[in-house]
Amino acid sequence: MKRIVVLFAVLLVPIGAFAAAQNTVTTTASSDQNVYLVSGSVTVATSTLGDLTAIGGSVTTSSFVGGDALLAGGSILLQGRVVGDARLVGGQVTVSAPVGGDLAVAAASIEDTAAHARRIFAVGGTVRLESGSRGAVTVYGNDVYLSGTFDGNVHISALNTLTLAPHTVIHGTLRYEASEVALIPDSASVDGGVTYTGASFLPTSQEAAAFALAGIGIFFLVRILGALIIAGLLAGLFPVFTNRVANDVLKKSARHVLLLLLLGFGVLVATPVLIILLALTFVGLGIAFILGAAYALLIILAIAYAGIISGAALSRALMKRPYTTWRDAIFGMLVLMLVGIIPFVGGIVTILLTCLAAGALVSLFYTAAFTRTDAGEGSVTYTNK
Repeated sequence: MKRIVVLFAVLLVPIGAFAAAQNTVTTTASSDQNVYLVSGSVTVATSTLGDLTAIGGSVTTSSFVGGDALLAGGSILLQGRVVGDARLVGGQVTVSAPVGGDLAVAAASIEDTAAHARRIFAVGGTVRLESGSRGAVTVYGNDVYLSGTFDGNVHISALNTLTLAPHTVIHGTLRYEASEVALIPDSASVDGGVTYTGASFLPTSQEAAAFALAGIGIFFLVRILGALIIAGLLAGLFPVFTNRVANDVLKKSARHVLLLLLLGFGVLVATPVLIILLALTFVGLGIAFILGAAYALLIILAIAYAGIISGAALSRALMKRPYTTWRDAIFGMLVLMLVGIIPFVGGIVTILLTCLAAGALVSLFYTAAFTRTDAGEGSVTYTNK
């Protein structure tokens, strides 16, 4: 964090050649002063006797730097020798030139093939140090690969694996934490010994897989439990409305059911488009917000009543019961959730029942809001048994 603050501070002080507000910056003349470059793409092709600071989407240096190098960008390629320290921050960092001082790197992908720096500090996803070092090395990463001769102590913290290349030499100690024991070939040598301390607090690959499966199982269980509770509450708190929805689907003709299915599909598909069109105008923004909330509620109710309709159908087919209870709703939702697990077929069944339930809900809401009926018409006798 301190280095980042210093980086932005020095950018505010033009102590040398400063270039900005361009899409691409390419140096064409050597400089005996400090150089500061900011652009979408930065290429340094001439020598810099002082310090070099460059920030861009991509940063490439192919020439000598007499001082320190501070580079930040999405992609960083260091091909010119750096006499001082090199501090690099980016998405992908490649170092293919010697670094006389310390090397500090933070990136998703780090590859060092020629730095052989005095000391190395690296934080990244995949870290490959293939040129050794003249002093201590500290690495935090996911997968770490070491090659070459390391004259000092090496400390590695790897979430996944640590691999040493054949003929790797570490004159100091090797201390590492990883989910698995490091891959150290017989031809590699560690003069100060190897200390592995990662197994006590980092899961192995098998344990991580088991944790992932357990997490998926818990998520699925909670999802099923939540769906069962919602279906049971809707059927228990609103029995008359629930039976009207079930009767509208199960007691009508196939043509009526098909029309409800098409109505539900049309509403579920067309409503998001209408919301987007309304949101494009200032006047329609409030309407779009209200319509979006209503649409979200409709989806929740449609999924719940899809399970309730399933339970009502099973109850009437197996138990010959003309009404639907909360127990039927819970059982139907459980069956629907289990059927939904089946690849391809389960998804189609769930979508069809959800569209059917949405069509029935929209039809009943429309009837209740805009159609006047007699007091006894369409009533359902409900008995709690």
